[in-house]
Amino acid sequence: MATIDQEHALREFAEQRGNFVEHLDLRLEEVGEGTAKMRLPYRSEVTNGTGAVHGGAIVSLCDTCFYIALASIYGNEQMTTTAQLACNFLAPALPPNDLIAEARVLKAGRRIVYGEVYVRSGERLVAHATLNFLNTNSEQG
Repeated sequence: MATIDQEHALREFAEQRGNFVEHLDLRLEEVGEGTAKMRLPYRSEVTNGTGAVHGGAIVSLCDTCFYIALASIYGNEQMTTTAQLACNFLAPALPPNDLIAEARVLKAGRRIVYGEVYVRSGERLVAHATLNFLNTNSEQG
């Protein structure tokens, strides 16, 4: 099992994050073999009409966090796409807490990668997601 260089992984994520991830201000905090921890800072730009974090922002946090956990196993070069993501919202993500997502790969297959993400606001569990990602090759359409 390879050792993850935390400093390098965090720096690489900060340098390579895409526009949408930057817009949400998702921050990678930890990465391990098949695991990742990310933060979504609470701010009004990501809330719904009730002041809770919008479900779409939470799903984006889950999707991104799980991708990082997957990349810790397969590397950033592996082409992959989200095949399925089911998110159960368990409680409103209210101010002032940032959201913390913890992703874990449960099954790392050759083509299908399955796992889960827990999202907390303070001590409260606000969402749980299960995900399937499909590892693809650049030759395939």
